[in-house]
Amino acid sequence: MTSPTAVRPRPDSRATAAWIRAGAAWQRVVAPRPSGLPNLLVLVGFPVVALLVVVVLVALGISGNSSGVYWQSFGTGADPDLLAGRPQGIRSDEWLVQSSWIISQVREGFPVVNQSFPGGMDATIQNDLPTWDWSSVFRPHVVGFLFLPLDQGMAVRWWLPVLAALVAAYVFAVTVMPRRPVTAGALAIALCLSPMIQWWFLPTTIWPVAWAFTGLTAVLWAFRSSRRWPGIVAAAATGYLTVTMVMSIYVPYMVPAAVVLVAIAIGFLVERLRTPAVPWRRTLLRLVPLAVAAVGAVAVIGVWALTRIDTIRAVLGTVYPGQRLEATGASDFGAVVSLFSAPFQRASQFGVVQGLSVNQSEAAAPLMIALFLVPALVWVFVVQLRRERRTDWPVLATGAVLVLLFAFLLVPHWDALAHLLLLDRSTDARLRLAFDLLGVVAVALLAARLDAGVGRRRPLGETTVDEVPAPTRVPWVVAGYGAVLVLGSVVVVYSSLHAQSSPVLGASHAWRYVALLLAVAVVALARRWLAAGAVLVLAAAVVVGGGVNPLYRGVFDLATQTTAGRAVSDIVDEHPDARWVGIGGYVPTAMLLETGAHSYNGVQTYPPEEMWQEIDPSGSQEQIWNRLANVNWLDGDGDPKLFLPVRDQIQVGFDGCSSFAQRNVQYVLADQQVTDQCLTQVRKVTQGAESLWIYQVERR
Repeated sequence: MTSPTAVRPRPDSRATAAWIRAGAAWQRVVAPRPSGLPNLLVLVGFPVVALLVVVVLVALGISGNSSGVYWQSFGTGADPDLLAGRPQGIRSDEWLVQSSWIISQVREGFPVVNQSFPGGMDATIQNDLPTWDWSSVFRPHVVGFLFLPLDQGMAVRWWLPVLAALVAAYVFAVTVMPRRPVTAGALAIALCLSPMIQWWFLPTTIWPVAWAFTGLTAVLWAFRSSRRWPGIVAAAATGYLTVTMVMSIYVPYMVPAAVVLVAIAIGFLVERLRTPAVPWRRTLLRLVPLAVAAVGAVAVIGVWALTRIDTIRAVLGTVYPGQRLEATGASDFGAVVSLFSAPFQRASQFGVVQGLSVNQSEAAAPLMIALFLVPALVWVFVVQLRRERRTDWPVLATGAVLVLLFAFLLVPHWDALAHLLLLDRSTDARLRLAFDLLGVVAVALLAARLDAGVGRRRPLGETTVDEVPAPTRVPWVVAGYGAVLVLGSVVVVYSSLHAQSSPVLGASHAWRYVALLLAVAVVALARRWLAAGAVLVLAAAVVVGGGVNPLYRGVFDLATQTTAGRAVSDIVDEHPDARWVGIGGYVPTAMLLETGAHSYNGVQTYPPEEMWQEIDPSGSQEQIWNRLANVNWLDGDGDPKLFLPVRDQIQVGFDGCSSFAQRNVQYVLADQQVTDQCLTQVRKVTQGAESLWIYQVERR
């Protein structure tokens, strides 16, 4: 008698079962706390990995600085310190201005008042510099210079702000969607690779991003945590970053971050207050740590401002930027085209921006994910309103910010309200940062609603860990509207660039793939394939922003890595009180700063009084020199004559026989031969493609 044949499981059944077991195991790993907040592994796993990467980069002295631009003048062959990418000349605020002033501070021993300009400049206000001042405690990115070699200090300055922004965005995202660390990590990296951050990559432009997401996290933790200390820690971090951000004094990037933080925080607050089971007094008490942190931040900022009030008055009293205000509705069709040009941003890495803006930084555009997800968010909002009779206040706040931003850009004649909201303190190019921040917010909110089963779920914070509601997907038709928005915006930008015969279209064809990535990503996010959608967004961000800044080992130091720099340093060591003028392009100006010479060249945040009294004793040219600007000198005749080719560039004519030169200048560094009967050539140095002349002023 034969036994019956055993029924063997089909291979696909085994694969399905293994997949189900893996999914269940993953859900156990990412299961949130009873409060609904992410567990410890989810919360710290990604930040720890990011921190380890940054530690390695700092140890190796690798950053993204573009000081390798100088190699083009002084080097021959390939730059051995350029590890990847190419230096970006347009990033002169980084490699020419701030890096030169930082090296000047290193040469002088980190003084509070830098003496490079006659009369000195307050280094605790200007260009975010390292100093032995108490305020450096609130500038963690510059502390590395005080204790580490220059290369490692520059790496700390480069990576620490972006690490803070990356971690803050991630922690906010997993706070809203605690079971989705992969989605949160991909979104955070995509945010930091956005052209809006990469082309403006400075501590002053990145700390606002970290501050906004830290503040939103502090609000959510205050409401949701069953213990007090997480909310207190988040509030303290928010207060600290408030001081860090304000000390950067770069308001145009603070404004979009503040608008997003305030609006979304209000959305979370109203949602909490409208939750029947939670007394409003308990909600307000939970916000006490944030209020205390805010008061503490204001106190520190007040002390900082009062102890350097004269400098702040000088900055605010400049002709440019002074207290510059932007009008509402000032954006034209070209600005709108530029706003939606993210898929075409790859061309910017080749220096091609014609038809988008005047340069790569001004042309930088956000990925606009928040706008493309509006159909899905509206569907979620309407479904909750109809089925639950409940308003989704955070989603409503997200939509309100989008409306506010477009109104400021496109609708004129409401300047008084815009001034009250501080919107006019930014510009259309800088205000775009808000769209990138909203992208993270929009995806996180959508994910949380879909995962919880929109239309069937309880209010946020009331579901338990063991509760796994049936998830929801946005209908295909609604999800498709988002893809239509992506492709429609690409068609508009393409048509505009084509009509102008812009070389952007020919410089890179990556826009086709980026457009496809974004269109599919929006559909995937709406259909609740969230990790896949976030990875597609990340892929798009890598294409348009991943290669903007190079990977560079160390800093190209003109004082030590060039023959001319060493020659100038020798004279400075022998005659430390001598004053210099640099004639020609940017190299003489940067070299004088980096060698520690006392000169009349450099970027001034505000006009040093002593310096301009010597150059313009009558004050007749104050409208030219009373501004934030790069002060550079040209070969001229007679007393110094000032020119203003653009609003942040001051050119001054130099004559060695003038009364100004005879009284105040001892040496001249020029990148051209100067014929002047009062100048005696000390040395000519040629290195690579650059020739520099050192002259001494002869007294008549």
